[in-house]
Amino acid sequence: MFNIDLANKELNKIDSTVLKNENLFERHDLQQFIYNSWESFKNEIGLPTAILIGQEIKPHESVNDSIDLLAYDQDDSSLIIIELKRDKNKFQLLQALSYAAMVATWDSEKLLKIVERDNTNITNEAIDLIKNTELSNDIKIVLISEYFDPEVIITSNWLSSNYGLNITAFSIGLHRIDNQLLLEIDQKYPLPELSEAYKSRRKRISDNRNNDITWEEVIPNLKYDFARRGIEICKKIKGDGNPKSRRFGDIVKNYDGFNWISLNFREKYINVYTGCDDKQASTIKINELFGEEMIVNKWRDGISFNISEKKDFEILLEWLNLE
Repeated sequence: MFNIDLANKELNKIDSTVLKNENLFERHDLQQFIYNSWESFKNEIGLPTAILIGQEIKPHESVNDSIDLLAYDQDDSSLIIIELKRDKNKFQLLQALSYAAMVATWDSEKLLKIVERDNTNITNEAIDLIKNTELSNDIKIVLISEYFDPEVIITSNWLSSNYGLNITAFSIGLHRIDNQLLLEIDQKYPLPELSEAYKSRRKRISDNRNNDITWEEVIPNLKYDFARRGIEICKKIKGDGNPKSRRFGDIVKNYDGFNWISLNFREKYINVYTGCDDKQASTIKINELFGEEMIVNKWRDGISFNISEKKDFEILLEWLNLE
């Protein structure tokens, strides 16, 4: 990393350091940094719709260990195991996998008890979503460390490619400028340019699994009168989609400056979740279409916004040529 000296047209190297040299620890420092900055940090690791449930969560009564950070993805009702390591540890993935196996036995009631016990500061809407939606069996694993042994990346690739496990790995780099510390995040697995390929592969594996939830069971829980119409339109384009996660992925691709656009049917709104290269231009486009009052959220690979009113739903249909 370099600091740019505009006056002299020079690049001045910024000193690199590590957590240990700065007397920073895994749990009391790195974990707290992320916990206290979740709303901005989650976008950097590609989880814009994730809410943080808590830290040091015990995954099962039979063990004394605890999950560093546990989150819940409102996009697909999945739990997210986040494991942190200072320096590196080749057993980090094994630890995360064991936690994932334990929380895979949880149901919504179990998760709500943890939310109530830890007094997690999440919205009533998120609590309603947990209450009314079955937890996904597909657990996400996020590994965060300063370095990774090759074994971790190779094993992650094998598990993702052959068994559809959703695993991402991010390295953190620490830099010092005088008395100021800077932290950068770098995605190590999967490589960002290959993320879509892995996403598609996981989807194919997931589609082969039984899905015993139907849209007819979902629709009564949606609190807007255009829900059925929207779902029927999407079904004509994408088949049955994924009623379990209330999602139609990639409803359009390579359209109007967006790489892809997906629709998630949430209890009180349709979440329009997109991938795009120019987030600023895409945000301007959405505000031109729906008005400046439309709140647009940015995440690592794109933007998202919510449709809760019928007039905006009609604009969405016209814009995407869905009807």
